[in-house]
Amino acid sequence: MQMPPNVLKSFVQQYIESQDSPEVQFAWQGGEPTLLGIDYFKSIISLQKKYAKGKKVTNSIQTNGTLLTDAWCRFFKEHGFLVGLSIDGPREYHDRYRVKANGRPTFDTVMSGLELLKKYRVPFNILTVVNDHNARGPLDVYRFLKKVGDGHMQFIPVVERLPEEKAKSLGLGLDLPPLPKPTAQPPRLTSWSVSPEKLARFYITIFDEWVVNDVGRVFVQLFDVALGNWLGAGFGLCQFSPTCGMAVALEHNGDLSSCDHYVYPDYKLGNIMQTPLVELMALEAQQRFGDAKLDSLPGYCKACDVRQACHGDCPKHRFIQTPDGEPGLSYLCKAYKKIFRHMAPYLNIMAGLVRSQKPASEIMKIISKQDLPGRHSPPGRNAPCPCGSGKKYKRCCGK
Repeated sequence: MQMPPNVLKSFVQQYIESQDSPEVQFAWQGGEPTLLGIDYFKSIISLQKKYAKGKKVTNSIQTNGTLLTDAWCRFFKEHGFLVGLSIDGPREYHDRYRVKANGRPTFDTVMSGLELLKKYRVPFNILTVVNDHNARGPLDVYRFLKKVGDGHMQFIPVVERLPEEKAKSLGLGLDLPPLPKPTAQPPRLTSWSVSPEKLARFYITIFDEWVVNDVGRVFVQLFDVALGNWLGAGFGLCQFSPTCGMAVALEHNGDLSSCDHYVYPDYKLGNIMQTPLVELMALEAQQRFGDAKLDSLPGYCKACDVRQACHGDCPKHRFIQTPDGEPGLSYLCKAYKKIFRHMAPYLNIMAGLVRSQKPASEIMKIISKQDLPGRHSPPGRNAPCPCGSGKKYKRCCGK
């Protein structure tokens, strides 16, 4: 649904003025934004130019690709849009859930849109929802995306709980409090939700192919974020940051919610037509919402050896109990433990390479020189560190 002109004008102006940096980034998503039409986005560009005041304004848009046309792609190219395109893998995986209202598959339409993006040289990356079906074919998905894409991939695991009584009473799909409460009954999930076991196998299988062949050529968001965390370079994804609260969601009428995963009455901060955006973001309620991720972190997570990589995961996934009965554990905890423990030896080596001002991609040479039958085995603790520091592995990258 389109924002009324006065709301759109107020949002663009307030958002630009609230940013201290010389570059302001707008992200358009939710539903299917191309349904709003090109003219609507032309009005957005006009407003951005009016209120930019010397700042550089950039835009990104997330689309399912079914409505892309030559006109859309010319517009994206002319105005420097970055397009996020949703593709869930090859036809047999994509068409399982990506269908039109009449049940018809969308794969061919999306691939036509992809070719148009390439034709007009519009920068894009691919977003893939990992569900119960495509998680079964990690290499099929990865190799397909590598073939058709531009080398940038983002995987998002789908974990959706079935409606609870409170949610039903509000007419909402889900009920997701940021501070999960213990429940005697196991959570009821949709049939398309991915299990921790499948997600772990999916990521580990892809990582094992990537770390041998594609480092520096293919950029998988989870791997990039994990390496950044290993280097202490900051958290590039709110899902794996210690706290949250910056990914607010704005509705068409100006209502602002604490997070795009929490667009529910309890998490409405206010309306930007009544209270300035910058004041809503500074509310104590929003600060509490962001801090709750860390404050509610179970002791089980605080003592975890991969805490620095996941920090308890997204609050919307933290609805099960720890082995000792404490609430607030991520449903995907088992998956991330397996994933990050598997990746750790290689992340240690890549981090060591980067600190030595060498490209992380040199890990592929290091792995290829190993004479072990299983090329993914890390060096022994007392072996020379492969990063070239001259120290033993246990004293350097394996520390």
